[in-house]
This record gives sequence, C-alpha cells and structure tokens, in this order.
Amino acid sequence: MLLVIDNSSLYFNDLVRCLDSINAKHEVKRYDELDSCNPNNYDGIILSGRMNASKSINVANIGLVKFAYKNAKPLLGICYGAEIIALALNGSLRRLSNRITGDRIINVKSDNHLTDKKTLNVFECHGYYIARLPQEFGCIADSSDCRYEIIGHDTKQIFGTQFHPEMSREGLEILDNFVKLTKH
Repeated sequence: MLLVIDNSSLYFNDLVRCLDSINAKHEVKRYDELDSCNPNNYDGIILSGRMNASKSINVANIGLVKFAYKNAKPLLGICYGAEIIALALNGSLRRLSNRITGDRIINVKSDNHLTDKKTLNVFECHGYYIARLPQEFGCIADSSDCRYEIIGHDTKQIFGTQFHPEMSREGLEILDNFVKLTKH
C-alpha cells in the first residue's frame, strides 16, 4: 500500500483518480495528519504538489524525504514533491522569473525505472525549479524550460518529477511504473 501525501495541490484529486485507475492501493494523509501514521507500514510514498508555501508543509515533507532516504523506501515527489526532495537532501531551488504552466515536451536522457520513452508530453505548473541536484542524484529528463524535469537517486528508488504526471498525457505510465517498484 502507498502513502499519498496531500499537500493541497490543485491537482490532488486527479492524482487519486489516476492511482484508482491503475488499481494502486493507497491511503491518503494530509501533510498535517502525519503524526497519526507510521511510514514503515507502507510500501512507498508519493508527495503531491502544493498550491501555497508554508513552513508546516515543508517540515512534514522533509521528514518523509529523510525517512525514505534513510530506510530505502520508494518515494516519488511530484512538482513541489521533487523540489522538497532536492532541498531536504542538500540540493537547491530558484524562483522562476515567469511561472511555467502548460504542456511541454521533455527529453529522457537516461535509462530509468519510470519510462522507456525518449520524449514525453507533460503538463507543468510551477514557479520554482531545481537549480542544483543533491549528491547521488542524476538528471533523467530535461526540457528547454527546466534542466531537471525528472530526477532520480543513483541507487535508491527515489524520484522526482518537476511536472504533474497526473495531468500529463503520458503520466499514467510513470505512476504505474512507480507503483510496480513498490511491490516486492
């Protein structure tokens, strides 16, 4: 079963709908309900995007990122989720001068567990971008707008997508492949 963190993303219901469509067993917890659950009880974690910045969202998500890293728990961060993975593990972010919203083509640069395609049509909606990756992370995909569209840890099953797979034409494949990684 997956633990899916609701960080109040505009697209959160779409994420749940996608997970339901691929029959992924999951439990939803809001970021402020994490005291009532033990992440050890889940096979993997998905961090949603967010609409508004808040210290409490950051603290809750950083704790989960560090837990997943320390315990080799599969983790997928979506948009803000990817950004908080980078921040929690000593990467850095920058604010965009103009918010990126809409469909984009991204280029897959390396073999990975999330997709076997070389290009993906994705939907983006973000005002920040990952400026520097944490150590042990690599770039899986990029675009003309973002240097790090998909990131992945070198040895652990920790991934981030700067875009929203739940809103992307080919995003269901990414979600499905992540879910398959959580099943041992």
